[in-house]
Formats: sequence, structure tokens, C-alpha cells
Amino acid sequence: MKTISINVSDNDYRILTAIAADQKRRLSDLSYLLYARGLTFFFCEAPICISKIESDYTEADRLQQKINADLEKTEGWRDLEWKERKEKGYVHIATCISDDDLIDPLVERLEACALNPSL
Repeated sequence: MKTISINVSDNDYRILTAIAADQKRRLSDLSYLLYARGLTFFFCEAPICISKIESDYTEADRLQQKINADLEKTEGWRDLEWKERKEKGYVHIATCISDDDLIDPLVERLEACALNPSL
């Protein structure tokens, strides 16, 4: 588990703490919610895409990657149309995570931390 922190002035800290108290929340819980909602609003119109790391691929993805690699080695593969490749069993496995598939699950996990700080 990693920690994210920001530096704010004493006055801004006082204000944020008062806002949290007004909302019947601890400042740490409010911070999770602000971070989560901020991601939602910040990326509602701005596209985002990050490269997958090995742990982002499912077992099904890994199996399909092997199938795709074997298909790509077959004679005449490069001459096939996309539809023909799909008919032979090729399924594209994305190498990045983008937009809703990235932001929405992250927001849900952050919001869950506000409701259950032991996560």
C-alpha cells in the first residue's frame, strides 16, 4: 500500500477539515472521495490510456495471446482480411487500459476506501 499526500497551507487545511466535519466525514475519507470524483470529472472528456503491465492480463488474455502468436506464424496470415483472421480464432488483446475501463474501477476502489478505511 502506498500513500499519496499533498501540502496545503494551515488555513486551507482548516477549511478542508471544516468541510469534512460539515459533511460528517473525517478529512481522510473526504480526501478519498474528492480524489475519486476529481478523476471522474477530470477524465470525463480527456482521453487517457496507460500500458498494461503483466498482472493486468487475465489467464484468458494470455491464452489468447498464445493462440494469436501461433496464428500469426501461419503461412499467408498477413494476406488475410480482419474478418478472415477472426474466423480462424484471432481475437485482439489490447495492450493498454483506457478511459472507462481505467477510471471507473479506480474511482470505485477509492470510494470504497472512504467507506471502509481498512481496505
